[in-house]
Amino acid sequence: MPKFFYQEQALLPATGGDCVEAAHRTLAEMGAQPVVAGPRIYGKLGSQLKMRIVGGMLCPMQWLPIEVVVDVLEAGGQRQVVVNVAEKLGVGIMLGMETKYRRHCKQTATYVRDTIAGRLTPAQ
Repeated sequence: MPKFFYQEQALLPATGGDCVEAAHRTLAEMGAQPVVAGPRIYGKLGSQLKMRIVGGMLCPMQWLPIEVVVDVLEAGGQRQVVVNVAEKLGVGIMLGMETKYRRHCKQTATYVRDTIAGRLTPAQ
């Protein structure tokens, strides 16, 4: 069970299939090797090994292991895209890196939500 997670949401006028495709592309471009399970897309980012070798306080934020889950839900004629990002530290303590880890999870959740919405919002 993660110690913390962040959630971001967006209501989009696109079809469910388009939302799933946009989420898949977003996670793939981030290097997450996304898995699609119906209306849920998930992937893992970061490297447990690299982070532990260098140390959580010293490693780049991109090395912090996190899990991203995107759910596409029906919401009255629109689709609600729900992005959850959780830490995947596993066993160990976060002494000295919790603030950095929380910021990385929050920024990733916001980035994924905004990127999916940007792919599906028509240019004006």
